[in-house]
This record gives sequence, structure tokens and C-alpha cells, in this order.
Amino acid sequence: MALYTEHTVKLPDGIEIFYTDSGAPRSEDYTTLVVLHGSAFSGDGVVRLHEHAHTNNLRILIWNRRDYRGSSKYTDEELADLIAGRKIFQDRLALQTAWFFEHFIKNENTPALGPDRKTGGFILMGWSFGNATTLALLSDPSVLPKSLYDTIAPYLMSLVLYDPPYTALGYELPGQDSVYDPWTDPDYPTPEQLYDNFQHWVSSYYNHPDILSGKPSGMSYEKRTEKRTYATWNEEQRAKYFDTVAAVRSELPAYVAGIPCLARALM
Repeated sequence: MALYTEHTVKLPDGIEIFYTDSGAPRSEDYTTLVVLHGSAFSGDGVVRLHEHAHTNNLRILIWNRRDYRGSSKYTDEELADLIAGRKIFQDRLALQTAWFFEHFIKNENTPALGPDRKTGGFILMGWSFGNATTLALLSDPSVLPKSLYDTIAPYLMSLVLYDPPYTALGYELPGQDSVYDPWTDPDYPTPEQLYDNFQHWVSSYYNHPDILSGKPSGMSYEKRTEKRTYATWNEEQRAKYFDTVAAVRSELPAYVAGIPCLARALM
């Protein structure tokens, strides 16, 4: 028996979002956890979360964000707004996330948030760079039409920031002169090579010998370690779980050219 099903929701403005769904548990007060994946590593790679949904009174919905498998690509105009750091880019993401919630409220009989705020409603979770999208929803309430705001506000329980990178928060890299930055490594001159390096670096298991010092000098700056998750995947898993094309097209500008662009857009 499958633990989840695959769907595509059609939102206003012709936007489509692909997601996997654990389905609703047999409960009148379950909470819906909406998960947005990080950069390059798609939502397909975390579908094992669905195994734990019903035992925890959850319905889990895992997105493939824009440009990833099954979801609408960004238009050239939208990407130009991202690179230029225009707030409208984040405003559109806020609207699209709100529309997704609205769809489930109106069409899926989603339980409302309980009086104690411990049951029902939605938990929105961003993993890594996915937090750039989740935070957009909360950055400027005036972006949402009043009717849409009033529809979703009583349902939103909480926001989970799961391992957000500095970029998703619009910050400069702390200690930039002394730490390893995979996005500016001269050994990888092309965008594709940068992301090939990234998939090994970010999935490596590091031993930081003096991390308790709280100083960047206490960390290991190897580009990769012998043990890394990506190396354990077969070719089929790599093709499904990691999307270099989507990441290079729609996210690399925020890492290489656009730390200020995300900072401005989140303001």
C-alpha cells in the first residue's frame, strides 16, 4: 500500500505546484504539515516523512517548489525580478503559498486551528533555502488581499525554520574571509560544477574538532568527506532527488550575485 499520493494543484495566475500527500488521518483535529525543500535537493528526496504522518496525527504535504519536477517554471520576468532584488518576487511567493493554503481550506476540509493552538491548522516548514519561500508569507501582510488573509490566518499554527542558510535570511556570510564558501570556489568555474561540488559538500559528514569554541577556526573546511549521503544514492535516486538545472536557473543568482538581492526582497 502506497504511503503517499502525487498531485498537482492549479493556483491562480496559471501557477501549478506538484506535491506528495500522505492523506488525511482518521481524525477530526489533525494538523497539516506543509514542507518546502531546499536548493537542488527536491521534495522527492524527503518523501519518507510520509511514513510518520498518521502516527503523529499529521497530514504531510511535500512541495516541489517552482522550477522543480511537476511545478511551474519561473518566467524570465520573475527571474529578472529576483536578480534585481525586487520585492515583487517575494510578494508573488507569498501569494502562491497563501493560495495553496486556501485551496486546502476550501476543498480538502482541513481542520481549523484548535482553541489551544495545539491541534488542527497548518505548520509551514522550510528546509534550507526553502525558507526563502516560507518567510515570504510572513514578511509583509499587506501583500495578501484581506479576504485571503482572513481565510488563512485562523489556520496557521506555526513556522518551522529547518536549517536555513544565511542566504535565505538575507544575511552576509559570517566570517566570510575565513570560511569555505562553495558558491565562490574558483576550482569550480561553471554553475554546473558549483552545484556538483555543492551536492558532495552539503551531504558530507564533518568532524568539527573545536566547534564548541564558537569560532570559525574551530570548523573543518574540507570540500567533502569520504562519508556523504549523495555518494550512497544510485543513478535513479540522484536524477530524482537532485535537480541541477532548476537550481542553476532559479537559485544560484541568490547565492552568487544576489545576497543583497534576497536581503532587499525580504525587507
